[in-house]
Amino acid sequence: MNLPLELAPLYRALRALDDPPRAPGWNHAELADVLGGAERTPAAVLVPLVTRREGVAVLFTQRTDDLRHHAGQVSFPGGRIEHEDTDAVAAALRETREETGIAPSLVQPLGFLDSFETISGFCVTPVVGAVAPDYVAAPDPREVAAVFEVPLAFLLDPANLVRNRIAWQGRPRDIFEFRHDGRRIWGATAAMLVNLQRRLAGCP
Repeated sequence: MNLPLELAPLYRALRALDDPPRAPGWNHAELADVLGGAERTPAAVLVPLVTRREGVAVLFTQRTDDLRHHAGQVSFPGGRIEHEDTDAVAAALRETREETGIAPSLVQPLGFLDSFETISGFCVTPVVGAVAPDYVAAPDPREVAAVFEVPLAFLLDPANLVRNRIAWQGRPRDIFEFRHDGRRIWGATAAMLVNLQRRLAGCP
């Protein structure tokens, strides 16, 4: 695999493409009292990395304000794994093309983060991929208001991570959050970035 040098440490911290994560998610205990033993719906997102002259950046989408679910929120491109998808990688690449216009041929899958469960009942497989720096985004205006990048170094700096403890469904829970350039990156998206932080911290 011909990787930019900047991505080598990150690549070593990921689960290999031939070793995809299984349910339950790494946060299963956090939601077990809410979701119980109900079967989680399989989903996948792409965690897109773009190598720039000034360093690696992470690509995000901002959802439109009129969506029924998660309106206006910052997220990774992704969605449920459909019957026609051969696996989580195929689903993540398909959703990325549909939401951002970035073709699968411009994305090099690198590996996986650990699976993550959401309060809406999904078990999400985060697929980390390197996106060609010369990509041209053409977001679907029905779903995506903006496509933007944030420096990976900012997201890996513990000083930029906010941990909010809230009372929900009868007990305290942690909600992760980053704020960058006027945008709020929180919830499941921020939690997946925390998982990346932790995997990198444990990687030699």
